[in-house]
Amino acid sequence: MNSSDIINAVLLTSYNAFIILYVSRKASQRFGTYVARKTIHLLSAGISVALAPFVFSNWQMPLLLGSLMVTFTVVGHLRKPYNWFQNGKNYADVYFTVACTVLLVAFWNYNIWIGVLSALFLAWGDGLTGIVRSFVYKKRNKGVWGNIAMFLVCVTLGILMNGRVGYAGLIGALFASVVEKFERIDDNISIPFGSAILMTLLRML
Repeated sequence: MNSSDIINAVLLTSYNAFIILYVSRKASQRFGTYVARKTIHLLSAGISVALAPFVFSNWQMPLLLGSLMVTFTVVGHLRKPYNWFQNGKNYADVYFTVACTVLLVAFWNYNIWIGVLSALFLAWGDGLTGIVRSFVYKKRNKGVWGNIAMFLVCVTLGILMNGRVGYAGLIGALFASVVEKFERIDDNISIPFGSAILMTLLRML
């Protein structure tokens, strides 16, 4: 960890605080809790994950910042939910922050882009999917337009990452698009970890 890591951590933390404490509040007031949470997915977590390999020299700062975010979400549930984006007894936001943190740290010294891409399937893919469904169906609904949005975002990410993870990225994208439809396992777990494991296995072939 060096001085650049610390400076970038301060800047990224300030940015995230602005998104979570101000932008998502405005989204909640206008569109409700669900859209506010997806706004955090897109603008806070997604941007942070995408920037992490470029602004940090090793996994230590992502682990620290991710752990702080996990603590922030857990405290909200233990005391009083941050009602503009959290729902009582729904720990999806905790699973989300844990998944993004674990993926960045676990893959940092193996193939960081597998970790980044898996997290972005969740942050940007599922995030935009939720917003599309909210505006089209006016409620949380696993409808076809959300599936289309998930597919387009994830496949685009897979294509853009082709130079870093190869064809595994596109197959991981297809997997994430399909598994998002099912609710037996929380998609904050199934999408990122499932696609990360699949891409890792494919890279070994």
